[in-house]
Amino acid sequence: MLFLFFVAKYNFTIDKLAYTNYNARCELEVYSVNKEVFVKTSETKELILQVARDEFMEKGFQEASMRKIAGQVGITATALYRHYASKEDIFDAVVEPAVNGWESMCKTEEKRQISTAYEHSIDAMWQDTEQAKLIVDMIYKEYDAHKILFCKSKGTKYEKYLHEIVTKVETATLGFMKEIEQNGVHVNHVDEKEMHLILSAQYSAMLEMVDHDFSYDEALHYADTLATFFKEGWRKFLGF
Repeated sequence: MLFLFFVAKYNFTIDKLAYTNYNARCELEVYSVNKEVFVKTSETKELILQVARDEFMEKGFQEASMRKIAGQVGITATALYRHYASKEDIFDAVVEPAVNGWESMCKTEEKRQISTAYEHSIDAMWQDTEQAKLIVDMIYKEYDAHKILFCKSKGTKYEKYLHEIVTKVETATLGFMKEIEQNGVHVNHVDEKEMHLILSAQYSAMLEMVDHDFSYDEALHYADTLATFFKEGWRKFLGF
């Protein structure tokens, strides 16, 4: 009787082990399938963006064709919409590296220049020539994304993105001026519209390097020239 109980218990243990192994194999197979689907989906989405990048570069957002993008990827238009709900979504993904770059630049440069002013001097802040190179490096790291963002975005929410950048810089500059004035530094009380106009002129000029496809070295030289030109004008206009 004890022997039979042992055999029954032993067989149950084996059956339980087999069942556990079976479940593990099933889970592994499901994981493998899911991983394969994920990889394939990721590869397809990346190919879509590569093809879309060329399409936007050639035709701009408004004239770009979802059907043509799908055809060059090798999928149907219906399948394309399963990856991206709209042409706007694809455009957003294509220009995202450039947009992220500017968002980060606006934040880090504000902190860096304020830090230079307080840790060294306001004059040291004005003499800093690093910003122009940082902007050129940022643009040329994701050149195609910047070209599409600023030159091919008509009809998208990014059509006036330069205005958004200028507004961020303007807000940061006015905040800094208010702060140093409270600390006893003389500043001019400037017309905000006039400041926006001058900033727009400066950043529009900077982006000419993208519009005209300057080489990296040409862009560095051009950016340095602009920085030198605008620096003295800003100092006189802002008063510090």
